[in-house]
Amino acid sequence: MSKMSNTYLGLDIGAGSAKLAVVRGGVVHRLAEAALPDNLFKDGRIVSPDAMAEELRSALRREHIAVRSCALSLPPETAYVRRVTVPYMTVEQLNVNLPYEFHDYIQKDKNLYFYDYAVVKTEKGDEGEPKSIELMAAATPKEVIADCRTMLRKAGLHLSMAVPEVLTYRNLIRNYEASHDDHPEEYCIVDMGHSGIRVHMYRGDAYELSHNIEYGGASIDALIADSESVDPHVAADYKLTGYEGAQKIPACRELYSRMAVEILRAVNYYGFNTPDADLRDIFFCGGLAKVKALMETIRTTLDQINIHFIDELMPLREKTETTVLCPAAVGVAMELSGR
Repeated sequence: MSKMSNTYLGLDIGAGSAKLAVVRGGVVHRLAEAALPDNLFKDGRIVSPDAMAEELRSALRREHIAVRSCALSLPPETAYVRRVTVPYMTVEQLNVNLPYEFHDYIQKDKNLYFYDYAVVKTEKGDEGEPKSIELMAAATPKEVIADCRTMLRKAGLHLSMAVPEVLTYRNLIRNYEASHDDHPEEYCIVDMGHSGIRVHMYRGDAYELSHNIEYGGASIDALIADSESVDPHVAADYKLTGYEGAQKIPACRELYSRMAVEILRAVNYYGFNTPDADLRDIFFCGGLAKVKALMETIRTTLDQINIHFIDELMPLREKTETTVLCPAAVGVAMELSGR
């Protein structure tokens, strides 16, 4: 088998940038981030597919990435994901019945969606016969997949797989647990992005629930821009570098505290609704994970929990400044490489 046939590109498109991960043989070989123009990606949707295709094409050329088989991480706004338990049935029966598990979420014609699932566990009866199956089920509009496929084709890529973002992290957890006997039993992954913060809970590699926090990097940029009388793009640089003490202005410190408290509330909510939960480890990723003053506030607020960065879960050849930005891109590429 050639190297290229065992090499895959993972792609995660967000509000501020697109993240690319080249995974070969289950190991990350290259990571890249491509900044995106304002308003090209909004509310989980690509506003201009043609413009996005050109941005991706430029990024591939700039980073000298020749891989064409692409796995795409789908933002939460474009996919429904839920845990369900159904009576034991055949694969054919599951395919027929799965759409009905989303009747509370999907009001349109169920045939307008793609459905997929992964088996979490099978419950057996007293005599060892299978009685029920617990599934991680997902539904995505066919229109979304068609638009993504067209956009990626214009960028010179072939869409081989699309996976909801919350399920891409399962691959990181599964791979980590396979090589670490002392792994946690539960994981909290906090994606601190440009438009908001997403807090995801997992038991082993089984996704449990998410909590969204409405303010993210853009909110901090706005505070710095107002305080320093600069453009928001300049403020974003100030935020990351701490230029002129920008990370520590009072308004930012207040927002850091609110963010940290919201993350703690999400953790407490999970514990309250999961009586036997024993969550001890949180893994941070996203652009805000690079803001030292914010992370200091989070460490102080969540002082009873072990704080990690997401790169601990990733099969890396080496860590870079881009590592914490790309876990979903890595996870979805691993899904494709392990198919």
